[in-house]
Amino acid sequence: MGNDLKLHTIHSHHILDEAWSPVARFRLLSHGVNENARLLDSSQVAGDCACLACGNCVDACPVVKLNVGMIFDQNQRTSMALENYVQEECRRCYRCVKSCPQVNKELKEYAAGFRRVEKIVHLSAAFTVVSLAATGVSHAHYADVLGSVDANILKYAHRMIGVFSIFIPILYYKLDIAHFRRSIKKVFSWGSGDWQWIKDTWSHIFKQKTDKKIQKNEFNPVQKFWYLFIMSFFPVLYLSGLSAIVLGSTMDSTSLVSLKAFHMMFALPFDIMLFIHVYIKYLREWLKDSFNLFKNYKERKSFVYTRNQPY
Repeated sequence: MGNDLKLHTIHSHHILDEAWSPVARFRLLSHGVNENARLLDSSQVAGDCACLACGNCVDACPVVKLNVGMIFDQNQRTSMALENYVQEECRRCYRCVKSCPQVNKELKEYAAGFRRVEKIVHLSAAFTVVSLAATGVSHAHYADVLGSVDANILKYAHRMIGVFSIFIPILYYKLDIAHFRRSIKKVFSWGSGDWQWIKDTWSHIFKQKTDKKIQKNEFNPVQKFWYLFIMSFFPVLYLSGLSAIVLGSTMDSTSLVSLKAFHMMFALPFDIMLFIHVYIKYLREWLKDSFNLFKNYKERKSFVYTRNQPY
């Protein structure tokens, strides 16, 4: 029993680290329903892990929602169909696993906590970047019109958050070294697939008569560039900010202003890239859903979506 559990853990870890829909394989690792769960059936069905075609995983998948929309054909509401829809664009959110009635509860809990450290680190990084932008911009533009107390609060809050942000990668490394190494390896691994992605994306944007589409797979070249951008710009911001704090009292006003301008020059594109990241990740989908919702209301006078063809 212990060896089976250990083997399942190894399999689960490997499956969840792949950018491929995991629900079908997790279903096969589960115990399945026993004979008491099936009525009026004399055959032995203990351990039946087959897909029920309930469509829960298809409905829960954000990739299907974005790329395909609602799937009504019952034959296409299976875990196999989900893999065909998603392919390598899996976001590793594991909603399919959590929604499948055939996956064991312990496997669902394992999947739910598998990327918990990554999510905490991501949330911490997002909080620090937004807070640094808010406090830095506010202090730079409004320090003269604010009272000394408010200006000092912004200044020291900016510095404290900056110090906190230094420990985020250390926290990631200490709490989840496996995924830390995985992320570093993926970011610095460039191959023929990345260049093909760039060519296909270029054709999708600038060539109208093409069947190429933008693949939103994990660690695509744009995502790798975003990670490299953060890794490159944050040290520059750290060093320039630290220099202004430590050496500011010994520098003449012209040099200090130049150093602060250098710091802001690197902070501005960082803030712009952050907005682009938030727009692509969240706002674009929200705006698309809102547009479709009101379009549906305009056509059918109802906010409830119904398919065009009759049942």
